[in-house]
Amino acid sequence: MTAPVLDTAAAAEVVVARQPILDRDEQIAGYELLFSASSGRAVAAHAHDATARVLVQSVADVGLEHVAEDHPAHVKLTREVLVAVRPLPLPPERVVVGLDGNHGADIALLAVLSELREAGFTVALDGFRSGAAWESLSRHARMVKLDIREVTGDGLLRTLDFLRARELTLIARGVDTREDYDVCRALGFDAFQGLFFAQPALVAGRSGPTHRLGTLASLVAPGARVGFEQLEQMISQDAGLAHKLVRLSNSAFIGVRHEISSVRQALMLLGTVAVRRWAMLLVLAGLNDRPHHLLAVGLLRARLCELLAGRGAEPERAFTVGLFSVVDALLDTPMDDVLAELPFDARTTDALTRRDGPEGGLLDAVVAYENGHFEVCARQGLALAEIGRTYREALAWTEATAPHLV
Repeated sequence: MTAPVLDTAAAAEVVVARQPILDRDEQIAGYELLFSASSGRAVAAHAHDATARVLVQSVADVGLEHVAEDHPAHVKLTREVLVAVRPLPLPPERVVVGLDGNHGADIALLAVLSELREAGFTVALDGFRSGAAWESLSRHARMVKLDIREVTGDGLLRTLDFLRARELTLIARGVDTREDYDVCRALGFDAFQGLFFAQPALVAGRSGPTHRLGTLASLVAPGARVGFEQLEQMISQDAGLAHKLVRLSNSAFIGVRHEISSVRQALMLLGTVAVRRWAMLLVLAGLNDRPHHLLAVGLLRARLCELLAGRGAEPERAFTVGLFSVVDALLDTPMDDVLAELPFDARTTDALTRRDGPEGGLLDAVVAYENGHFEVCARQGLALAEIGRTYREALAWTEATAPHLV
């Protein structure tokens, strides 16, 4: 086969999103990197091969520490790219190489998988099928991903029994609801990938969130912004919140180093707008006992919505909508019940519950981008290259912001 021909100009047009892979404790076990090329300038005998080759270089250029932090990055590549790009220009200790489990087991591919294993890469087969080809591929793999939307019932049980005997790590894909997660966990999967983590884990008889939303309600009241005096009074009455904001006001993140004598002085250093936003973030961070990465997802959505706001979307409202899109999961409470306790206006409420209005459409596009449904972005009037660049900027902001919330 003819090796892909790389047009380096196309590399800048490749956009990257990430989807978390969670372990049985709902902690981050890795990120699957989702790609799309927004330009057709890569030329090859097979277009998808050229795109994948560009992706390899893009990941190397972007820096895995920005898109996957300190977690393993799962990167799915084609057989053609694995054969053509040798050695793979990615750090083996940071990358899980994904391969379609339906591939044939030809000599060239098996040789590459052997090289990857010897170099220290972890190989994950995406899908299972019975037969000698899959068996040959699996000898070089340590993980198998099964899409629960494609393998169900007795077939899934038999497949799991077969794979457990080979001591492979089992990752469930398409786990989009809490019910999916509960079933897959009971079946013994080791890790889970999907939208379930951003849904509330409802518990029968749980009381509403009123007692946890008093400060937050004051911060998000529409129309009249909370003034400095009100903010100072509210924060001074909450020792934990006051401590965090004082510490934040004198942190390297803010870029200010001053001795201060009071909470008021700390708040003045930050400024009213910054105090209001940080107070809102800190209140949300203290509302839940769920894994902290859920708030990071809300932060990423908030910043991305804010940066992309336009065509009728208000940046401040867009930030709030993105942030509050995970509050139901943070509180393990249906979104309607959460919003009933907050003084949001109809436009913000409709954006969160029905994805209506400019901010709702923006949130819809951002969530779709997170999950690799890049065509939805185009339907919302967002250029894929633009959202890709902005996503990276929002990731960097989230990475810098999140540590200050714990």
